[in-house]
Amino acid sequence: MTLLDGSFDGRDVHVRARRPSVIERATRVVDAFLSGPARLTLEDVTTVTGLPRSTAFRIVNQLVELQWLAHDAPGYRLGERALWMGTRHGDHTQVRAAAAAHLNHLHLTTGTVVHLAVLEGARVLYLDKVGGSAADSVPSHVGARVAAERTVAGRALLAALPPERVDNLLALEGAGPSTAPALSRLHADLGHVRGRGGLAFSAASESALGIARVAAVVTGPDGPAAAISAAGRGRVSLEAIAPLVALAARRTSRDLLPTRTRAAGRAR
Repeated sequence: MTLLDGSFDGRDVHVRARRPSVIERATRVVDAFLSGPARLTLEDVTTVTGLPRSTAFRIVNQLVELQWLAHDAPGYRLGERALWMGTRHGDHTQVRAAAAAHLNHLHLTTGTVVHLAVLEGARVLYLDKVGGSAADSVPSHVGARVAAERTVAGRALLAALPPERVDNLLALEGAGPSTAPALSRLHADLGHVRGRGGLAFSAASESALGIARVAAVVTGPDGPAAAISAAGRGRVSLEAIAPLVALAARRTSRDLLPTRTRAAGRAR
């Protein structure tokens, strides 16, 4: 600002320089959802971020358009883009390489069709399928994405997450239970999975195709990285194959750890 005597007052420049940029303001809004409740109203966003209501409204709507946030009757929540990025782990090369031998061994020892899947947003992505001549008996394919709560691999992965994180993931449009009772049943089921040490089951009687399934989580350096599942028709004993599925998941988890950590574990 130029003063009456022609001199220049640098204080105005300093004030303007401290004004948050558009990116900083948008980050404040997203941070409000990352550190607070799963859903916020516009008034909540304004209170948490300290932004003027008109500014918060404009930024929130732009984030909705770009799928960083989503909007429904109760308010705003994290959108598909934000949640998908939170669970994506690159091209999954490492977990596929770590699991390859264990998937084949599990198939050979159980005669079941074996899958490797990862959680992406509220869905599981199938990375691998090993089944030999029995592969066609189970309708699945590599690259398929399925709602997580509909699969044993997905339920095993969801059970490895905090319940509030599960709520955030399943709040995606069309990707979770549509009613409160259904969500409560899912959380009860995830509680049972945790109580079984992370094993998720689906009996043949629960499947229209008569397929029994069991899954266990693979743990990486940063937490749950994938799930290994086994599926089969006919007289498949889930109790018999469950320990083998869990063993394959543990061995894959071990192979995902940094080399120095694996060496220390073997030394112990």
